[in-house]
Amino acid sequence: MEDKIVLSIKHNVSTKFSGIKKLFDFHKEASHYYNDTIYIDFYHLDWFDANLSALFGSILAKLKKENNLNFSTDLKFLEEHFNVLFRNGFLRSEAPIDDLQESTVSFKSFDLNDKGGFVDYVENDLFAHRGMPSLEDDEKDTIMQSLIEVYCNIQEHSKSIEPFYVCGQYYPKQGFLAFSMVDLGVGFLPAIEVKTKGKVNNSYDAIKWALEKRNTTREGAPGGLGLFDLNSYFNRTKGNFQIISGDTFWSLDMENTVLKKFNFPNPYAGSILNLFFKR
Repeated sequence: MEDKIVLSIKHNVSTKFSGIKKLFDFHKEASHYYNDTIYIDFYHLDWFDANLSALFGSILAKLKKENNLNFSTDLKFLEEHFNVLFRNGFLRSEAPIDDLQESTVSFKSFDLNDKGGFVDYVENDLFAHRGMPSLEDDEKDTIMQSLIEVYCNIQEHSKSIEPFYVCGQYYPKQGFLAFSMVDLGVGFLPAIEVKTKGKVNNSYDAIKWALEKRNTTREGAPGGLGLFDLNSYFNRTKGNFQIISGDTFWSLDMENTVLKKFNFPNPYAGSILNLFFKR
């Protein structure tokens, strides 16, 4: 009988470079296997930011599709120690678990032709959440249009045909709501490198280019405000904003530090946006 394949996720998986790196490393390790079942060991996990269900869910789906992998784990242990992953819909239990704490923004995936479903989710799951700060009408409209632009850019710029993953979590003690969005396209760099005729040739500079007002790879059409407006909003409200694309981790709160970026040894696919709404 063949030995069972066991991969572990340990310690803290939080919405920062080190936590995201752990999930990227898990993807890299699991991608060496094909046509098998992997048992995921969570027994040494201390913390998991539930909004990162968006990233973890995309990883499991990608491995399932590309490597024909299935996954198993100790669901009873997770239900006892990390029931937030059931409350947000990432995992399923025999009996549905209600989100009595009202802290989760549901884990969902959207096909790229389901713009209406995505807009409905933002309106009713994200904006209506008790963890969201009070938004002026113009702020709400700007954020909505920015998120729609991000969603619409996935197919056009990232060349993705895979679903778009989202999830959020309210952290009342810390006073913010974190919202994660993940696409499985090619990332920022390829289209921007073409647009700039090679002047931008790395993922960090591509992210910085995309954050500039009116910069867009779309020919003959308006655009380029989505990321600029999100960055402006979080800068103004003292929240935070992260973009992960290619091998680069960029974060608004690192822009005034000496170390402005981190690089992943095992980059993942597409792009990840983490939005931190401050109460």
